[in-house]
Amino acid sequence: MKYNLRPPLTKKWINILLILICMPCFAQTKSKPNVIIIYTDDQGAVDLGSYGATDIYSPNIDKLAKEGTRFTQAYVAAPVCAPSRAALLTGKYPQNAGVNSNTSHVPGSHGMPNNQYTLAELFKDQGYKTGHIGKWHLGMSAETSPNAQGFDYSFGHLRGCIDNYSHYFFWAGPNIHDLYENGKEVFYDGQYFPDLASDRALQYVEDHKSDPFFMFYAINMPHYPYQPTQKWRDYYKEVEKPRGDYAAFISTIDERIGFLINKLETLGIRDNTIIVYQSDNGYSTEMRAFNGGGSSGPYRGAKSSLFEGGIRLPAIISWKNNLPQNIVNDEFLVNIDWLPTLANLCDFNNLPKNIDGKDLSKMIKKPNTVSPRTNAFWKYGNQWAVRKENWKLIGYPKDTSHKGELDLEHDALFLSNLDEDVSEMENLANKYPEVVEALKTEYMSWEHGQASDIPKKSVVINHLGKSKKIKDIKKLHNKYKNIEVLLDGKRGYNDFSSGQWIGQEGKDLEFVIDLNTSQSISNINLGYLHNPSNWIYAPNTFEASFSNDGKTYNNTIKSNTPSRIHNKNNFIDKLSIKTKQQARYIKINIKGITKIPENNEGAGSQGWVFIDEIIIN
Repeated sequence: MKYNLRPPLTKKWINILLILICMPCFAQTKSKPNVIIIYTDDQGAVDLGSYGATDIYSPNIDKLAKEGTRFTQAYVAAPVCAPSRAALLTGKYPQNAGVNSNTSHVPGSHGMPNNQYTLAELFKDQGYKTGHIGKWHLGMSAETSPNAQGFDYSFGHLRGCIDNYSHYFFWAGPNIHDLYENGKEVFYDGQYFPDLASDRALQYVEDHKSDPFFMFYAINMPHYPYQPTQKWRDYYKEVEKPRGDYAAFISTIDERIGFLINKLETLGIRDNTIIVYQSDNGYSTEMRAFNGGGSSGPYRGAKSSLFEGGIRLPAIISWKNNLPQNIVNDEFLVNIDWLPTLANLCDFNNLPKNIDGKDLSKMIKKPNTVSPRTNAFWKYGNQWAVRKENWKLIGYPKDTSHKGELDLEHDALFLSNLDEDVSEMENLANKYPEVVEALKTEYMSWEHGQASDIPKKSVVINHLGKSKKIKDIKKLHNKYKNIEVLLDGKRGYNDFSSGQWIGQEGKDLEFVIDLNTSQSISNINLGYLHNPSNWIYAPNTFEASFSNDGKTYNNTIKSNTPSRIHNKNNFIDKLSIKTKQQARYIKINIKGITKIPENNEGAGSQGWVFIDEIIIN
């Protein structure tokens, strides 16, 4: 006979056991909330089901929106990767974070200055564990690496983009492997990087389920190369490329976000985890992205543009059962606002004082509250923009979505009323000159707004070569064949894609100019652009030779050499030749930069030269 020696459980004991079992749950609910920022890469403004895309399947992100707040006027502080990330992590405009443009891929090169105080350092100072997983793109040196910027743990690639299977940098040669874990190079040849990153994210959450943690999950998709999983390629097989591959990449992202949310649910910490989702900039129209794939919907612009499509992007915050759910918020915010907002949602004290972000926590808790943000500023390359309330003014606008033409003269200042028309297809500057002046004043009140940024009326340069015949001798680049701009009497803006420049990659350029009659020539100036973030450098030199019959050229003279090639800022300058010649024909030979020098952006790669006016006096 068997005897049951255990006394029967009374109701009192059952209640005690239930309390003991649930104590970890209560402890997590009362503890500081975990925070995960999911930052996607080159995702278009409307490329989610919850943002209106009818051809993209994104159930997990759409569910995240329903379990929180989806913003319709969420901006990033820069239209390209690195400065956008610097702004997010510091709560500052990129200029104040020390990252004006994309950082260098050169080994050992510096990125975001180490003295910047980051979100990771903020959370670490509050007792959080901090992890970075995915893309970094904020420095190649040890002192600007993730582990030196507040992250206890880091796994991912340091440069702008990689092949997802070989993990080699996808841009410049020679081939550079780019996969690191806590500063040490690691090799997982042939393994799919989005899965490697997803596995690390799930493991990070598992390892820190009992501690408050902050994780920056910087997903490297849908940035080119478009390498979605076969499952999603098959799903979109009927969709024309590149849209099909791009959409498959978004669904690849969504699936992995689903893995993460399921992990949080399984561990019982979903309700104690704040999730922020945002894209770093608009979709890419670069050649490596097959000139598109993404969509900016009703907006003009894409990556690298300060039109809405480059900077107004999907953004969601969800803290399940703690913040309002299924909210669509039309208030104005910028990614620099996440630092103070998250800090206040987590009840932190002693926030950094020198930030540009605004605390949006009250607006998020009470959806009908007006945003404390009423204005914002952007500056990228030659473009700049200011928004104040519903008005937005762009200086030297650039439309990478190619939705319309821009007149270099009349559209140099471009005004829009975003309450009335988000498309920015009509320039209202002539209709509302008083608003233009007010916004120019607003922009100039910003510490980085300069008088030299304001477009001035173009002055036509009259010289011997203006409007004369010019013929190319060496083959031109397919994108730059409008050589008449070299003799139109106008200097180019500080933007290589403005249509005023002739560009060539790694090769020389050569032209013959016919002055119609023999002329006395005393000097020749060649205008050029220096834009190192786009691998554009001054020509090594240029030469001029002269002829009266157009057949025999002699008296070759060489120009001065550029003196500011190592300057990291963008500028326009000129090379000069002084001479005393009598000639009808001038042959101009421009020596391209075959290899970018060491310690420069793109070192070792073929460099570009961009020239505009050839001024003959």
